[in-house]
Amino acid sequence: MNGLRGRLVWWVARKELLSTIRDRRAIVSNLLIPLLLLPVLMLGLPLAMGGLFEREQEATTAVGIEGAANLPDALRDALAAERTELEPTDDALRQVRDDEVAAALVLPENVAAALRAGRTPRIRIVRKAGNLQSELAAGKVERAVQSYREGIVAERLAEVGLDRSVLEPFALDTRDASRPAERSSGQLAFLVPFFIAVWALAGGQMVAIDATAGEKERGTLEALLVAPVRRSEIVAGKFLATLATGLSAAFMAILGVVLGGALLRGVFLPRLGEEATEMAAVMGGAVNLSAEGFWVLLGSALLLAAAVAALLMAVAMFARSFKEAQSYVAPLSFVMIVPALALQFKDLLDLGTGVYLVPVVNVMVLMDDVLGGAVRAGDVLAAWGTMVFVVVVLLGLALRNFQREGVIFRT
Repeated sequence: MNGLRGRLVWWVARKELLSTIRDRRAIVSNLLIPLLLLPVLMLGLPLAMGGLFEREQEATTAVGIEGAANLPDALRDALAAERTELEPTDDALRQVRDDEVAAALVLPENVAAALRAGRTPRIRIVRKAGNLQSELAAGKVERAVQSYREGIVAERLAEVGLDRSVLEPFALDTRDASRPAERSSGQLAFLVPFFIAVWALAGGQMVAIDATAGEKERGTLEALLVAPVRRSEIVAGKFLATLATGLSAAFMAILGVVLGGALLRGVFLPRLGEEATEMAAVMGGAVNLSAEGFWVLLGSALLLAAAVAALLMAVAMFARSFKEAQSYVAPLSFVMIVPALALQFKDLLDLGTGVYLVPVVNVMVLMDDVLGGAVRAGDVLAAWGTMVFVVVVLLGLALRNFQREGVIFRT
């Protein structure tokens, strides 16, 4: 009898899966896009940023200069060494604001005379905060001004018979204490849990809506309900079909992460220049998962997909039509987006161990821990145990909706 009941559950799941597989768009959107898009993002952003940084350093940059007549020769040489082309202007602030130049230098009158007299003239660099091109151009100007300042300091020390070492009483050295996995994943690490969650939702959404509101709209749900199949078996079959598509999409996203990291590490980074490689390393993308980390990531994706599948079925069952169900499901994407965005500020927030008891957020934080190489068994058990409880509760809610005639025959 148990074998027969199990076959009935599989029959319902198979019916839903076959109706989804027949739609080629579902295969492309749920399987191919996450497999291809994540490597493109993981490769494209670090490589683009690294290449942009390298090109900007090597290219000649137009820089505005207000008070060009007051420019000392030594500072002019330092600016030329940084590959800048000076464009005289009477209003450096307006020129930078209107994007006529990326950055500008403002010099007061009689700079050289003021320095010879021992006074401290004020030199100003004008940039656009948040504008990457302006920041890079201003960085060139700042390095040139710093070089000019160091030259003046060296001259003054030599005049009084002092060595420059008197200004450096000690040497300062910094070391990177981050784990290898943290360094390789970089600033893009928060995108990985986000995309896994998004595709778990997108992959299960089509099947869940079609298996509930879609069947209502077509009038086929009534025929299924009068078949010799229990309501619990119908719910279990539809849940398994929804879980299968959601998990397959999430699994493809994980494979995309692994593939993108392998390509960036083994093929592209060795071919970049030193500065571009450093920028690409800061951005991240070269995710390197251990075998243990891969299974924790997959298990977290499984539980997330299961919770999403159960929630989709419980919510979509209230809808009268496919279109109405889509309007109910659309806000669920914010449940995935908000925790993913918060992961960027994870280090600044005192989350504590309690975060592993918060549904959805816990597995996304756990995925981020995997990418950083800092997974603890207690956190895994807390997050997974919470998600199992949530899945059971949501499945109970879905079953209850399937047993309520007012919900099934809602018109």
